[in-house]
Amino acid sequence: MNKFRQFVLRLATVVLIASSGICLGGQTVVAASQTDSITVSITLDKDHFPVGQSPNVRVTMNNQTDHNIPFHFNMLLLHIERENGEPRTEIRQRMATGKLLPGEAPLREDEYYSQDVIPARESIIRTIRAKFFYDLSAPGKYTVYVDVKDLLTGKRLRTNTAQFEIVAPNQ
Repeated sequence: MNKFRQFVLRLATVVLIASSGICLGGQTVVAASQTDSITVSITLDKDHFPVGQSPNVRVTMNNQTDHNIPFHFNMLLLHIERENGEPRTEIRQRMATGKLLPGEAPLREDEYYSQDVIPARESIIRTIRAKFFYDLSAPGKYTVYVDVKDLLTGKRLRTNTAQFEIVAPNQ
């Protein structure tokens, strides 16, 4: 009888997990009744930078649930745009978006991804150094936001948008 109970428990767990989201064409379709388990926002350390410097983007993630949520940096996808489009990307951004250049080898993920948890009903702040993802050497105005994957619902949540400017030195 004990083995039968274990079987029923495992079967119920599989059915519960399978019914929470259905995968279609590589994308998870989530039931509309699910609410986001986290709220997300960004801030910048300042809004003007001389050429050669770039912003640190602070991402705040607030856990809206009563249990811990796993977190790792590959949940975050940084987006930076200029007036004339996206600036040249660095290898970490190309890895995150799956757009490696021909002949380019991916970095070892264990060298720059850390794992953590977002405690129940609490917030964590993680910093993204923009210069590791984009070439921000050209003077001009930039816009930044971050997509954060909600691991419980499978949705990508977009943060607020922030602006900054790279300023050329006075001559």
